[in-house]
Amino acid sequence: MALPEINLQRQRRTSRASVAAAVGNTIETYEYASFGFLATVLASVFFPKESSTAALLSTFAVFGTAFLVRPLGSVFFGILTDRLGRKPVLVVTVVGMSAMTGLIGLLPTPESIGITATVLLVLLRITQGLMVGGEYTTAVIYATEFAPAHRRPEMASRVQVGSVVGLLLAALVVVGLSANLSPDQMHDWGWRVPFLLGLPLGAIGLYLRAQLGETPEFEEVKIEAREGEDPPIRTATTIDPTSKSFWHHGREIFLIAGVAVLHTIGFYMTYTYMQSLLAQLGLGLFESTAVIVVALFVGVVAVISGGLLSNRIGARRVLLLSSASTLFVAWPLWDRIVASGESGSMGVIVLCVALVSGLPALYASSTPVVYGTLAGVARRGVVTAVAYGVTVSLLGGAISFVAQWIVNETGDPRSPALLLMAAALISGIAAFNLPKSVGGSQQ
Repeated sequence: MALPEINLQRQRRTSRASVAAAVGNTIETYEYASFGFLATVLASVFFPKESSTAALLSTFAVFGTAFLVRPLGSVFFGILTDRLGRKPVLVVTVVGMSAMTGLIGLLPTPESIGITATVLLVLLRITQGLMVGGEYTTAVIYATEFAPAHRRPEMASRVQVGSVVGLLLAALVVVGLSANLSPDQMHDWGWRVPFLLGLPLGAIGLYLRAQLGETPEFEEVKIEAREGEDPPIRTATTIDPTSKSFWHHGREIFLIAGVAVLHTIGFYMTYTYMQSLLAQLGLGLFESTAVIVVALFVGVVAVISGGLLSNRIGARRVLLLSSASTLFVAWPLWDRIVASGESGSMGVIVLCVALVSGLPALYASSTPVVYGTLAGVARRGVVTAVAYGVTVSLLGGAISFVAQWIVNETGDPRSPALLLMAAALISGIAAFNLPKSVGGSQQ
């Protein structure tokens, strides 16, 4: 077989692997995001006896329960990723997540079975959290390990594109429902539709992931392990190439966690909490979600562009530029969103929300290659899953609750911008301390 044909086949296999990982993650994120976009509706369904503010806080707390157990899922699936392989974990997580999402759509309400309905909702959210704990990082590792070094940022960023597209699909479903159903219909049965759609979407994800093969780097680890040789940690970009134990990866764990701060807070603040904030500023469910849809389209473009840019100038530089930009523009943009919400200037709201979400999205385009290459192959699954999972657990589930609590305490809807600025500062420092060659990108 001619060399050009061999290279073409390798390129196609790499593209298929990254797309399959991304599409599966799209489905997972859609199912997870549906809960967030329906927060105001679910608050009235599952906490009908509480005030609107207390019910919304309770719903955000239920949303956050999934994040509490995420580190457990990260540890469990991270170990399986390193021992059994990347593919089995990708298949199990998409099946488990889809099943739990469908069950949420079938839940009886407190009107029929009382508090048991809320307890069941919490249990299903907890199980979702366990599944998600191993999903994202395994998909990132899978896409990264299939890619040639010079294209790793781009290939890894496709998984992040999948996450944003999953949010976009969830937002579009909610927009479509709210445009065609009355508030009473949304309360009675409309909220179930996005969750029930998780079942056929999960079947699609299962089909795609069942076609995947194992990554070449993991196969090499298994072969050398069977032959009694040291795991080939040297094949990965590591800070300490000689470290073999999980506990010897402390520096990588802290750097991954630091990089994940803005990724996490930026993601949930601008795409999940922002919708609730716009609703509190007077926008209806349709208008507030439609604004997020526009922002998500911008986010898709930002992530794709960021992955390509990282190929050219390096992931570390993209992380530094985007975190610094977020730090300086978050407050003025958030201020304009609040002022425009109070005056009803929809055009300004759309523009400012797109901008304040676009910069964290650009930042997030270059985080996957860091997650997928910083630790060595032999411990990559558990190190990355734990570092990322703990960060998302502490910040992702709590950020909407904390942001709303700050607004309630201060009476200033601009105050959550400070959380975004703090995240940009922390992650900028972490990015500065990354190896210049991280991800195999060109510096």
